[in-house]
Amino acid sequence: MESTNFTPDPPAGSNKNRNLIIGVVVAIVLCCCCAATAVAGYYGYQAYVETQRAIQEFQNFEIPEIATMMPFDPQNPPEIPQLDFSDSLPPGGLTDDSTRLTAWDSVQIIAAISGCTTPTVEGTTIAVVQQPDSSGAWTEEWNVNCGDGTFKPYKVNFTPENGVVNVDVEFSFP
Repeated sequence: MESTNFTPDPPAGSNKNRNLIIGVVVAIVLCCCCAATAVAGYYGYQAYVETQRAIQEFQNFEIPEIATMMPFDPQNPPEIPQLDFSDSLPPGGLTDDSTRLTAWDSVQIIAAISGCTTPTVEGTTIAVVQQPDSSGAWTEEWNVNCGDGTFKPYKVNFTPENGVVNVDVEFSFP
């Protein structure tokens, strides 16, 4: 018996259908790509516009003035304090010269802040108002000559700690 290879012929028009299906699929894929590109472009443009707006706001940002503790009129600036840096120290008190110098420098700064613009050694007096307690701490009152004929009292606390005497000037607002 003879064997014959029989290959059926594709039906007429099936090749056309296959090409049509491929064409439709390619068209759908292209449409999806175009739609994705359009969506990405839209959101990219929105991000660009928002970034430009933020940059514009940042460029127009004005730094606010910071309020200071002691405002002053620029036309009439405050008087610059003149501190006494001479080698002389006010007499009196219970401390040595080194600690008294630290106390005097601290008192001058507090005095200048509280309105005593030219503190001076001459005429400044020191009085012990609390004798040393069991820990060695004591308090003195420094009556500071402001250099303009006025005097202001300041309490100065001395606290010995680890071989050093700490100085603390009590601040009072004018």
